[in-house]
Amino acid sequence: MRLANWNANQLVFLDESGINKKSGVPKYGYAKKGSRVHYKVTSQKAENFSLLPAMSVNGYIAINVFKGGVNAEMYEDFIRDEVLPRCTPWPGPCSVIVMDNAEIHRNEVWSIFNNID
Repeated sequence: MRLANWNANQLVFLDESGINKKSGVPKYGYAKKGSRVHYKVTSQKAENFSLLPAMSVNGYIAINVFKGGVNAEMYEDFIRDEVLPRCTPWPGPCSVIVMDNAEIHRNEVWSIFNNID
């Protein structure tokens, strides 16, 4: 179905993203010709974090932060335990979940929706 078939208050958007302490560290510096860029870069690896937000037009309905990456089981748990309890049956508010087609969203996550009573 097309996204235009639903009202904005029905939609909940899910996506994951990763960040670390070095995400904002510039890889290149710019200075006037003949000048040197003075910027220290640490060679240490930064710890990675994953964000799982669920957002509606009224703001976040659920959000979780994990150390490291997120696998299919963690994603499934987030949807089942954090997102679905805050959603209402269709056609109510927060009744249509929109997510991209990343690999972790596929088989295991569809099992959640197929097993809802």
